Amino acid sequence: MLKLQALHGVGPSSNVCRGASTVAPSTCSRTNLVARARTARKGRRLQQLQQASRSLLLQPQQQRCSHVCRATIDEPEIQELVQQLKQMTPDLPAQRPQLEKVIALIDEVNAQDPTKVPVEGGSAPYRLAYSRWLTEWVQRLDPKASDELLILARGKSIESWQLSQIKRDDYAPNTPGMRQWEMDRKKWLANRLLAVVKEAGYDDATQALIENVMMGKNLPDPRDVRKYDLIGTLGMVDYKKLQAVCMIQTLDDAEALLFLEKNFEEMFNRMPADEVATVCKRELSRLSQNGIITVLKQRWSPVQQRLLQKVLPVPYKFADIMMDVEGVAAASTHPGDWRYANFDYD
Repeated sequence: MLKLQALHGVGPSSNVCRGASTVAPSTCSRTNLVARARTARKGRRLQQLQQASRSLLLQPQQQRCSHVCRATIDEPEIQELVQQLKQMTPDLPAQRPQLEKVIALIDEVNAQDPTKVPVEGGSAPYRLAYSRWLTEWVQRLDPKASDELLILARGKSIESWQLSQIKRDDYAPNTPGMRQWEMDRKKWLANRLLAVVKEAGYDDATQALIENVMMGKNLPDPRDVRKYDLIGTLGMVDYKKLQAVCMIQTLDDAEALLFLEKNFEEMFNRMPADEVATVCKRELSRLSQNGIITVLKQRWSPVQQRLLQKVLPVPYKFADIMMDVEGVAAASTHPGDWRYANFDYD
């Protein structure tokens, strides 16, 4: 009975531990060991509870970090407005002489670029080739692209080799100086493009829309846009602003896809995989749902495809995107999951 009481820390043995001399010292040592073991168990349980609570607190944060902002142009409430905008937009005429004129003027300016790049059949001025490639991608993403969108694709880098004359050293060596330098570069490009657009005979509304997109003035970010950002006076939807946001997103998608088409393979063969992943993650960070689907539908080598699957942004409801692209099996997990690394979707 004495041993049982000592084992549970009650009875006469508890008095012994407080200084009584009627029990053998071995009983006191056993009691101390049991007490220490119990304290250790409590400590481990407390640590486990703390870890569990910490994981529960971090879980929502990890979910937020694993997805881009949910308030994007891909949200259903925004897409509903986009569909309304498409229905309201009249059909484009078969011949657009003003557009042909402004594109010819932009190409004439960009043809003076001293930098040359290899193309099929020889070489071409860099800005001229780049603007043509970007226009082709915009037309693939949006077959009914408006004049403003095609002008932006063709002329957003018009005569940009002259930007070297706006030197960073002429501005303050701090953050405000950096921002002013970047703003002046944007303003120079916008004014250069607007001069060509005005020469082609476009009205003030078209020029204002192009200027707003080039300068990013009074426009929400398509990767962080909400419905109330597009509501104007008297609760009416500002479809002009929505059109500009859609243009920005289409241009972002086209630039990312052009980067993959022209630079990814060469960079993949020349640079280490981790550096390629870092660059791709930066260049592809602004892809929309439509852009991600387009990337996944391209033909890549198995190694390239595996790397791209790791660096693509993971938007909200990524499973819906994978279902659209490759079916139910792919929709059950992120394409970078090891369980589907060698899955034959055909």
